[in-house]
Amino acid sequence: MKPYYLFSFLLFGALLLAACNNEGLAAFSPTNDRVLIVTRSTHLYSTDIGGSSATKLEADSILPGFDVTFDPFGSKVLYAKSGSICLVNAGGGGQSCPVTLPSGVSGGFLSFLPDGDFVFIYKSGDVWEMRVHRTDGSQVASESSVNQFFLAMDAYKVKRSSNGREWYLRPYNKPSGSQSLRWVITRGTQAIMYNAGGSLQGPIVLAREMNSAVQTALAGRDQLDITSGAISPDGTKMVFRTGDQDHPSYSLYALDLSTNSGSFIQLVTNANFRIQFDFSPDGSELVYESNFDGRSVWLAKADGSNARKLADTASLPEWH
Repeated sequence: MKPYYLFSFLLFGALLLAACNNEGLAAFSPTNDRVLIVTRSTHLYSTDIGGSSATKLEADSILPGFDVTFDPFGSKVLYAKSGSICLVNAGGGGQSCPVTLPSGVSGGFLSFLPDGDFVFIYKSGDVWEMRVHRTDGSQVASESSVNQFFLAMDAYKVKRSSNGREWYLRPYNKPSGSQSLRWVITRGTQAIMYNAGGSLQGPIVLAREMNSAVQTALAGRDQLDITSGAISPDGTKMVFRTGDQDHPSYSLYALDLSTNSGSFIQLVTNANFRIQFDFSPDGSELVYESNFDGRSVWLAKADGSNARKLADTASLPEWH
């Protein structure tokens, strides 16, 4: 294992997570001079980094089913409220709501992109819809009738005890460089990638065909749980979990997206716990929980091959 490949895992049973709600820290600005806070009543505030000079950014309650994010310069804030997607100055004022939310939509993926545009992905019935907009509301790109949506794992952080339903985007810049703000959508047998690390690139049709075996497995994924599936930082590998709280028999699959003859491997079968997993920073390896010989932590190549046990009686792996 390379020296910088360090991850942590907690001994099984050592951590008991309490229920959480939507209020609390929402985001740090890319310039680290402002913080977004969501109150229990889902009102949105901005403060300076010391927690003073609080400014209410939105008089109405925001929709907690969407994240709130700063633009790449830390000057604008993006959020959703009933009926609209809105932008406001980080210090207050200058509000505009240039995009109308489709009827009945109360959650999804909403984020500024590094080039200053923003992406809006939401569930409509049994399919997903994707839109990329400029700040004036004009549309840059769109995808309709999408079957599945996956985000690069290193682009987000899940709030503990939220079951993947609450999360926030990592800052645009990390010590190791820019985050990999990529996503993959599937439509029928196609897998399509968008790369937003700089200016938006896509659609890029990937080599992998979503054959009947893959589609059958994907049908068991809880799509509204963002942690139920992810792509590697470079967008070439995918991992996804099936099962949900109502059907607590979880399985884990790994898929190579870079070649149509690559691997499709089931790593875990019928676990009675919600499997956690994480890609290494360079996307070459995958760490995950397994129920093999008791709850344990395993390491494999990113495509699921060469799996080997790292620790018994362990859980909750996370790469650092």
